[in-house]
Amino acid sequence: MPLSITASARFPLTGTDWPRKLLIGGAIGLLLELIFVGLAYLASEEAAFGIAPLAVTVNLPAIGYALRVYDQTLRGAAGSLPEWEQWPGLFSRGLLGFTVGLTYGIIPLLLVLTGLGMLVKGGIVLFLGMMLMVLGVLAGVFTAFFLPMALGGYLLRRRIEAAFHPLVLWSGINQILAEYVATYVLCIGLFIAGGLVAAIPYFGPIIWPFLWFYLLLVQAALFGDVCGGVF
Repeated sequence: MPLSITASARFPLTGTDWPRKLLIGGAIGLLLELIFVGLAYLASEEAAFGIAPLAVTVNLPAIGYALRVYDQTLRGAAGSLPEWEQWPGLFSRGLLGFTVGLTYGIIPLLLVLTGLGMLVKGGIVLFLGMMLMVLGVLAGVFTAFFLPMALGGYLLRRRIEAAFHPLVLWSGINQILAEYVATYVLCIGLFIAGGLVAAIPYFGPIIWPFLWFYLLLVQAALFGDVCGGVF
């Protein structure tokens, strides 16, 4: 596992012209943040810098690019970062990855949003809102656990239904349970640490899109290495 972590952390920094490839993915995320800030200001006259980092979740080209890396790693064919090419395919694959992720996260998201809406009412309703938010976070951690295997199943079988068979997914995870859990916990920790960077006023939202894209590629390489022998 340590060798896999080291190799995966270095993977986005290898190959020819890797700085340009990382900058492209991060720059798209930064542009989305700027669009979000501009739209928020037009709608409410508040720039909403604090939640602007959330805009990277709809960086479809970067998600598609990371899934391309994941696909290549699953097949044992990832030597270095691929070129930014076939943009329609990146958009479509990114949209599919976003849709699968949203499907897995829709119930936790609804729980969190409902809880947030109840916080402003005070009293016993405030307590219930906090409980719903905690439940939503826990549900999100649980459902996200299956997501890497679900995406791997789709990428290698090229069938969307392969991402939504809980028993099949669990069977695959069970074959590599220790490595899979360790990788999942590591990735959660990395993104929490990255989120702390994103929360730094002014500087955080600028650096976050680039850090998020780098972490996304590291995660793709890690899970590609761990899950490659399952399919």
